[in-house]
Order: sequence, then C-alpha cells, then structure tokens
Amino acid sequence: MRKILLGALLVLLLSSCVNTQSYVSEFTLSPDLSPEEKLNALGAKKIQVDEPECFFSGSLWLERLMELTRECEDYILITTFLGSSSPLTEEFYSLLCEKAESGVDVYMIIDGISSYDMTESRDFMTPLYFLRESGVHLIEYSPLTFMHMIAPHELIIREHRKMFIFDGRYSAIGGMNINYISIGSAENNQRDSMYLFSSSSLASALTDEFVNIWNEMSIEPLDRDLFQSYENEGSESIDAYLFNQGPGGNAFISDLYATLINSAEKEIDFIAFLPLLDENMKASLRLAKDRGVHIKTIISTEPRSYGGVAYKLPELVELVDEAYLSYDNDLPLLHEKLMVIDDKYTVIGSVNFNYRSMGLSNEIALMIDDEDFAAKEKAHLNERARENAVKIDLSDAERIKKEDGSFFTFLFNYFGG
Repeated sequence: MRKILLGALLVLLLSSCVNTQSYVSEFTLSPDLSPEEKLNALGAKKIQVDEPECFFSGSLWLERLMELTRECEDYILITTFLGSSSPLTEEFYSLLCEKAESGVDVYMIIDGISSYDMTESRDFMTPLYFLRESGVHLIEYSPLTFMHMIAPHELIIREHRKMFIFDGRYSAIGGMNINYISIGSAENNQRDSMYLFSSSSLASALTDEFVNIWNEMSIEPLDRDLFQSYENEGSESIDAYLFNQGPGGNAFISDLYATLINSAEKEIDFIAFLPLLDENMKASLRLAKDRGVHIKTIISTEPRSYGGVAYKLPELVELVDEAYLSYDNDLPLLHEKLMVIDDKYTVIGSVNFNYRSMGLSNEIALMIDDEDFAAKEKAHLNERARENAVKIDLSDAERIKKEDGSFFTFLFNYFGG
C-alpha cells in the first residue's frame, strides 16, 4: 500500500492538481468587497443554520449518533473517510442494519482506504462490507483496484468528508470518522469535533451534495426527490456558507480560507493538524501578519507525521504570533479542524489547513457568521491550548527541527498525509 502511495507522490511532484492562487489573488485580497461578497462570488452556497450542538468527545458523539439513528424513519445519508467496525461501534452498525431491514433508506459512502485503516484502529477494525447484506447501500470512493495500481495518481485523491443527514431535519459535519480511534475507544478517542444542526436548510443542502457525490461514483444513480426536504422552521437565523469540494461540488476550499485570511482585520486563531503549507498559503498568512493581524495556532504532534511537521515547524512559527505545540504523549491525538477569524467567522468541517486539503482530497466546510458562536469556539480553542500544549518560539522550533525533523516524512505527508 505504501509503495503505491509513494509512486503516486512522485507523479504529483511533477504534476499537481492543487491550485492555491486564491491566497495571493487580487480578488481575495481586495479591501473593496466584504468576505460575504467574495464567498458568494466564489461559489459558496449561502444557507441559514441554527447554533449547533458541539461534540468534542467521541463517546458522547457516538451516544448521540445512536439516538439520531434510532429516531430515523425515512432516510440516513453518511459520508466518512475511515469507517470500520470495532467493539464499541458494533452496536451502531447493527442499528444501521436494523434500520435498513425495517425500510429506512440507508446510504453510505466510505473512502476506499477504510479497509486499510492506517490508524491504531487496525488492531480492532472489521471492514463494513457486511452492511450490504442487510440492505445498506454502501459504496467505496476510489477503492484499491488493479486499474488504480496502473494509474496510482488517482489514489491520492481521497474522500475525506465526514457528514450525516437524518430524515432531512438533522445533519452533522466535523472531523470524526466512524472507527475505533475516533469514536470506538472507551477512554482514548482522538480529541476531535462534530457539530450537529437541526437546520432543515443545511440538511437539504447536504442532501443535494450527497446525491451529487453518489451519482458521480455509482452506476445506480439516485433521484434527489427520494429524499424529502423541509422548509425552515424558525430556528435557523444564522448566516452560513457551505463549501463542498469534490464530485458534484463547484467551490474550492482554497477560496474559502484565502478569502477569510486575506480579509482578516484583527485576529486568526486555528488548530493545525498536519500544517504543511505551500508558498501561496504562507504568503497569505505573512500578509495578514504584516497588516497587524494577530495569528495564533495550536499544532498537533501526531507520531507518524511529527517528523514532517517538525521539519517545517520554523517556517510556520515565523508566520504566527503565538504557536503552541500540543504534545499527545499523555493525551489522545488532537485531530480537530477549527479556525476563528476576527471573533466573527468560524470555519468547521473536515478540512485540515494544509496543502493536501486544498485540492488533493474531497472536503466539506461550513463558515458560520455569528459572534456568539465564534466566542464559544474561541474559548474552546483556548482550552485546547491549555491541554498539555507548550508555547514555542522560533528558537524552540529550530531545535525541534534539528532533533526530530524528517524531509522524507514531510514529503510523504505534504501530498499523502
């Protein structure tokens, strides 16, 4: 598997499909347009949402996921990067089977790498093919086939979105997979997030996206009319902008982040998992810092990728005002995706702030325009900074690079992480 991925990386070194020009474009840097005007022009889908339920514990999200699944009467739509059964997730998958057998339409998209899950869950996982026996409609995005072995560059594009839709009324997005290390471990789940909305507007928009994704990949297309949608019921009063990058989508993640960073006036706070940036992304942060924007980041130290992050750590630290290194030796992996801009805009979803997520994976992101929600998320981010994180400066970063940096690990994770 790794040899195949490395072959694909060599192809991408010569020809990359990622376009990060938005980070340095005159349009996203223009002071004459508001962020909202820029996002509308760049293909965002503007919707109304309610304030979501926030889950920062895998076990709590699994409990709520079970409740939502039990209550479903019509349909359940799921997209996940890593989906596999383990002892504590077995009950959820059994419930999905029960729902399918009772007549609920259950459709699920998993990434083709799920059966080769390269996280700790490989010791506990069971592939999900058994779901089909109960009537769950399950397809894999870009499975490992002979055709992909002779065209390995196609293996690089992965289905990284995590989203759920229940009966057209509830929907969720975030960073948690449906496997052992995300939600199936009793005590050692990743530190991550999922956001649950009761917004029919968002559920309808995500259903549109799901049907488009499915129809791009399946020889058995879905009719959007099979899935009932509902009108707003009064609680959706917050403006939000949806970006779907991948099959069926017409917006690009780089446009979202470039717009917000280039429009920032006061502050940018973000959690960085695999923060491996290209020159355009670095230039955007540098310009923001030069404008007087205060930039703060929390950097995860996942063991398999730490050498690559350490290799580029000095470059990232130079671009920000405050950098915290989150040591995961005593705490579970910090896998969260979160950015807060100017105490007003909050970005959640599946996206890692790195080169790969800008175009080498299918991603879903939601920008929420609400000061109250931004304040709560910023408080949560600051709490993460206090969880075994250490503030570092440039001299610390240079020392860490010298001691732990690995060019090979950086190269592998820049394209394939």
